[in-house]
Amino acid sequence: MGPRILSKHLSSTQLRVYRGVLVFFAVIFLAMIWPLVTLFSHALPLIFGLPFFLFYLTVLLISSFLVLFCLYLWEERAGVSDEPEDMS
Repeated sequence: MGPRILSKHLSSTQLRVYRGVLVFFAVIFLAMIWPLVTLFSHALPLIFGLPFFLFYLTVLLISSFLVLFCLYLWEERAGVSDEPEDMS
Protein backbone atom coordinates (compact mmCIF):
# COMPACT_ATOMS: atom_id res chain seq x y z
CA MET A 1 0.00 0.00 0.00
CA GLY A 2 1.30 3.45 -0.89
CA PRO A 3 1.59 6.37 1.46
CA ARG A 4 -1.73 7.44 2.96
CA ILE A 5 -1.09 11.08 2.01
CA LEU A 6 -1.38 10.10 -1.66
CA SER A 7 -4.70 8.30 -1.21
CA LYS A 8 -7.63 9.59 -3.22
CA HIS A 9 -10.07 8.65 -0.45
CA LEU A 10 -9.04 11.18 2.19
CA SER A 11 -11.39 13.75 3.64
CA SER A 12 -10.29 17.38 3.70
CA THR A 13 -9.65 17.15 7.46
CA GLN A 14 -7.44 14.08 7.07
CA LEU A 15 -5.54 15.70 4.21
CA ARG A 16 -5.00 18.85 6.28
CA VAL A 17 -3.69 16.86 9.26
CA TYR A 18 -1.30 14.73 7.19
CA ARG A 19 0.01 17.75 5.29
CA GLY A 20 0.51 19.61 8.57
CA VAL A 21 2.56 16.72 9.95
CA LEU A 22 4.63 16.61 6.76
CA VAL A 23 5.30 20.35 6.96
CA PHE A 24 6.24 20.02 10.64
CA PHE A 25 8.80 17.31 9.89
CA ALA A 26 10.19 19.30 6.96
CA VAL A 27 10.74 22.22 9.36
CA ILE A 28 12.35 19.88 11.93
CA PHE A 29 14.65 18.54 9.20
CA LEU A 30 15.65 22.05 8.14
CA ALA A 31 16.19 23.04 11.78
CA MET A 32 18.73 20.23 12.19
CA ILE A 33 20.93 20.98 9.18
CA TRP A 34 23.40 23.68 8.25
CA PRO A 35 23.14 26.73 8.15
CA LEU A 36 20.22 27.08 10.58
CA VAL A 37 21.74 24.82 13.24
CA THR A 38 24.80 27.09 13.43
CA LEU A 39 22.60 29.73 15.08
CA PHE A 40 22.19 27.41 18.06
CA SER A 41 25.54 25.60 18.14
CA HIS A 42 27.11 27.09 21.24
CA ALA A 43 27.66 25.68 24.70
CA LEU A 44 26.34 28.53 26.81
CA PRO A 45 23.84 29.11 28.35
CA LEU A 46 23.30 25.88 30.21
CA ILE A 47 19.64 24.87 30.36
CA PHE A 48 18.73 22.05 32.76
CA GLY A 49 22.45 21.26 32.89
CA LEU A 50 22.67 20.76 29.12
CA PRO A 51 24.64 22.94 26.75
CA PHE A 52 22.28 25.05 24.66
CA PHE A 53 22.91 23.02 21.49
CA LEU A 54 22.00 19.71 23.16
CA PHE A 55 18.93 21.30 24.72
CA TYR A 56 17.91 22.57 21.25
CA LEU A 57 18.26 19.09 19.73
CA THR A 58 16.43 17.51 22.68
CA VAL A 59 13.49 19.91 22.24
CA LEU A 60 13.30 19.05 18.53
CA LEU A 61 13.40 15.32 19.28
CA ILE A 62 10.74 15.48 22.00
CA SER A 63 8.49 17.70 19.86
CA SER A 64 8.71 15.24 16.95
CA PHE A 65 7.77 12.39 19.32
CA LEU A 66 4.80 14.37 20.63
CA VAL A 67 3.56 15.16 17.12
CA LEU A 68 3.77 11.51 16.09
CA PHE A 69 2.04 10.43 19.30
CA CYS A 70 -0.76 12.96 18.75
CA LEU A 71 -1.12 11.75 15.15
CA TYR A 72 -1.39 8.18 16.43
CA LEU A 73 -4.07 9.14 18.97
CA TRP A 74 -5.95 11.14 16.32
CA GLU A 75 -5.91 8.19 13.91
CA GLU A 76 -7.13 5.83 16.64
CA ARG A 77 -9.95 8.20 17.62
CA ALA A 78 -10.91 8.94 14.01
CA GLY A 79 -10.85 5.26 13.08
CA VAL A 80 -8.33 5.69 10.28
CA SER A 81 -7.35 2.24 9.06
CA ASP A 82 -4.34 0.88 7.21
CA GLU A 83 -6.59 -1.52 5.35
CA PRO A 84 -7.62 -0.36 1.89
CA GLU A 85 -11.35 0.13 1.51
CA ASP A 86 -13.15 -2.18 -0.89
CA MET A 87 -14.71 0.16 -3.43
CA SER A 88 -16.68 -2.51 -5.30
